[in-house]
Amino acid sequence: MELFVEERALKYTLTQNILKKFPNYTIISNYEEYKWENLPEEELITLGKRKLFLIHYLGDFLKPCPGTKNYICCGYKIFHIGEGCPLDCSYCILQIYLNRPGLKIWANLLEDGLPFLERYLEESKRKNLPLRVGTGEFTDSLALEAITGISKSLIDLWKNFDPFALLELKTKISLSENFFSDIVGDRRVIFAWSVNTDRIIRNEERGTASLEARIKSAELAIKKGFSVAFHFDPIVLYPEAEEEYPALLETLLRRIPFHSIAWISFGTLRYPKALKDIAEKRFPQTKIYSSEFIEGLDKKKRYFIEIRKKLYKAFSKLIRETMNEITYYYCMESERIWKEILNANITKNEELISRLDRVVKKLCFL
Repeated sequence: MELFVEERALKYTLTQNILKKFPNYTIISNYEEYKWENLPEEELITLGKRKLFLIHYLGDFLKPCPGTKNYICCGYKIFHIGEGCPLDCSYCILQIYLNRPGLKIWANLLEDGLPFLERYLEESKRKNLPLRVGTGEFTDSLALEAITGISKSLIDLWKNFDPFALLELKTKISLSENFFSDIVGDRRVIFAWSVNTDRIIRNEERGTASLEARIKSAELAIKKGFSVAFHFDPIVLYPEAEEEYPALLETLLRRIPFHSIAWISFGTLRYPKALKDIAEKRFPQTKIYSSEFIEGLDKKKRYFIEIRKKLYKAFSKLIRETMNEITYYYCMESERIWKEILNANITKNEELISRLDRVVKKLCFL
């Protein structure tokens, strides 16, 4: 991996920590003026996954989840640590969300970002407002952790500050016992894995950990004293999907203690229509865009609602058997899905937020 550092980013602690590990780097005036190779967009995206930029960030460190319009959103907060992901999934929306390629880390995160987050947590605690904070929206929370150490800094913040909030670190990588050796377990910190069937991981998720490695990592996190979560997202339609996805959930429920699971979410494949063209150029073997889709209320391509219901119903038996012990939810779905699949009256964001805030209260007051 090549490392590039903005001149104005050199002074920051995170930059200096990273340069101790990577003494060979290139100083640039700023990211916006970096001269990229004259390549097609799809090739630049791939090339960018091998270039890491340390940037002096001037934007907001805390953002609301972008969610989607006209569907129910969980309303969590994103602590914005950077953009881009070294992993390479065929359905990844970052392929079109980012204006420029490359992996970007905010060099001033420790000096500017963490103090801002702490002030926000303090204010929320003073007002007795539960929070859910995640870092995995514009990047994988842990894929660059060996380089940056950002997540461990956040875990320390939670341990030292005692906020009325949960921290979710969402990833598709595996973690070793050595990773957990120097951190103290905290139930309010959730190690979360996006999970999929072996077939989808093998064919559509380049560079990610195997399903078994993700589950073993979750077991290690629990052993250390952390909570875990799992996100079935995206659920992809293929002939055996209705058998293989519930089998995956059954495996998780068999191996993971219910009391250690913060939540499990479900969401079927959805994407902006511009993604299909770039993804099929980058992943010519992919078949996931060949199904029939309809344009949803949020202008994203989605499976027809009867197909989504069919995929969700495949989980129904297992969910009914465990829903008194585990919090399940749908990611960016309609109230009709909630009602017809779970018989739940979730008609607006606030009702889902309330459901998940109950988990915050449970884990913060254990």
